Amino acid sequence: MRIAALCQKLRHLPLKNALLLSLLNQCITSGGNFAVGIYLARTLSLREFGIYGICYGICMLYLGVGNAIILTQMLVNMVEVDASEQAAYASRMLISVLVLGALTLLVVLVLALGAYVMAPAAGAYLPTIAAVAATAVLFLCKEFFIRYAYIMRIERLAVGVSTMAIVTLATGLALERAWDIRLTVSHVLLLSAAGAALGAVVGYGFSVLQIGRQMRAGVADFMAAWYLGRWALGGVMVTWLQSQSYTYVLAAMLGPAGVGQANAARIFISPFSFLLPAVNQIAMPRLAELRHHAPHRLLRVGVLITAALLLLALLYSAVLLQTLSLVTQTVLGHTDPAVQSLIWIWCVVVINQMILNGGSNILQVMRQFRVLTLLNLISALTALLAACTLVQVLGAPGAIWAVAVGEILLSILIWRDIRGAHDQRS
Repeated sequence: MRIAALCQKLRHLPLKNALLLSLLNQCITSGGNFAVGIYLARTLSLREFGIYGICYGICMLYLGVGNAIILTQMLVNMVEVDASEQAAYASRMLISVLVLGALTLLVVLVLALGAYVMAPAAGAYLPTIAAVAATAVLFLCKEFFIRYAYIMRIERLAVGVSTMAIVTLATGLALERAWDIRLTVSHVLLLSAAGAALGAVVGYGFSVLQIGRQMRAGVADFMAAWYLGRWALGGVMVTWLQSQSYTYVLAAMLGPAGVGQANAARIFISPFSFLLPAVNQIAMPRLAELRHHAPHRLLRVGVLITAALLLLALLYSAVLLQTLSLVTQTVLGHTDPAVQSLIWIWCVVVINQMILNGGSNILQVMRQFRVLTLLNLISALTALLAACTLVQVLGAPGAIWAVAVGEILLSILIWRDIRGAHDQRS
């Protein structure tokens, strides 16, 4: 009862405090991941760093799948659930997350054992496969409680979950270094999984959720979420293809070292990524409420948020490019012209991502998941074709330019659709 009363009290935090807590949460999460990324870039070889990027990309794909079919649906549907039933509804969505995780681990186990029986040499990859599967499933569990905290306006809970996850990961890496244990990709993934698991435990312990008696109703809610989420799922798949195609094209053409070089350059735009998820976590529930209570204000607020983020991205990119040599030396411990030559292209990508993010948020809140999927499919295929062509001509820079091409096209298509929908209403 005390926890329930505390959560209810925290729901009435002013918007300013909520935004500050969201920024704090994102600084902990993204700042921690940024520091870990720098440490890995310094510690692992380019090949190992590239393999880690590939594995992490797979985890992000799974997280996107769970986000599409469960978490986003929980967000957009929660405003229509009676206040007295919201905790029960969220509990049923948590059951969906756990069921999805159990099915995922079962499928991975069967496929991995089958591969081992058919080709015993594949046994060397089983530890990494197991680490990726466990990390992906636990990432989604942790993300559920962060999303739940923002939806229910208890942002401090999100901060606690993220802090536990990143402290566990950092502590594990520090202990390995102190004990002179050779760092491997599997070790990093398992430490990330442990951090996510402990973060999820903290989230559940300080929430009012109960999953014991919700199984049957949970299936019905999952099916309702799936009805719209299936289109969001398609959007996630093609968005992942678009944003990660450079990784796998580079791996195929230049090997893991090429992936490591591109990801090392991407680290330099990561600090700006602190802001975007923080703003989205606060903005999305409120945009969903505008859709429900004041739809005529939805587009105006969405455009204002997009314009503010775009301005900040331009300022960040300008400062970064003006101090590039100093920043590269500080972050990597040495100057690397090959990496530096890729950073400004990533700046083009992050600037456009602000435009793309704003439009995508509006369409998600409007439940236009089918439209998003179809638009993403067009841009993803464009990005993939561009990557295959440009990598052959330009090498690693061509892969990043392909990402930029796909996302610029997607931004144009999304905002054109939003404008068309707005003109029809007018």
